[in-house]
Amino acid sequence: MKILVDQQTLSKRVAELGAAITRDFADRDIDIVCLINGASTFCADLVRAIQRPVKVHPLAFTSYPGSPQSGEVRVTLDVGEPLIGRHVLLVEAVVISGRTPLFLMDALKLRRPATLAMCALAVKPKARAVELEVAYKGFEFGAEIAAGYGMGGPAERALPYIVAAEAH
Repeated sequence: MKILVDQQTLSKRVAELGAAITRDFADRDIDIVCLINGASTFCADLVRAIQRPVKVHPLAFTSYPGSPQSGEVRVTLDVGEPLIGRHVLLVEAVVISGRTPLFLMDALKLRRPATLAMCALAVKPKARAVELEVAYKGFEFGAEIAAGYGMGGPAERALPYIVAAEAH
């Protein structure tokens, strides 16, 4: 497996993202909606790097069977409280086509937060199929499949860095 992002570079970039979010939300509490399907490890480190009061809400989902590219999802664990008037940051691991996070951002907008932004550990600009603003981006990847740092199969999730995984 080829290392895409080593542990030191990863830690430094997460700290930079935390500092930017701290600066941008200087006078506000933050409700973080963490897409736990792959962003849990990133989200935990990001929360520690943000110097603001933060409340984390896990959100789990699955793609509808037979339509993984549709961006339509079934929420399997939803945010458990109202977000109306709150400052919400959706945290994703890797934005590929953008369809799924766009679907989830649209769903969160219906809850009428005061602000809504997105943070992704990584984006794949060449794979993007929809317009989606990602306010905070850690890294840009090409076509490789990212694993490690909470992503990928059971053997890769515990890695403290990001690798290019083999397609299964």
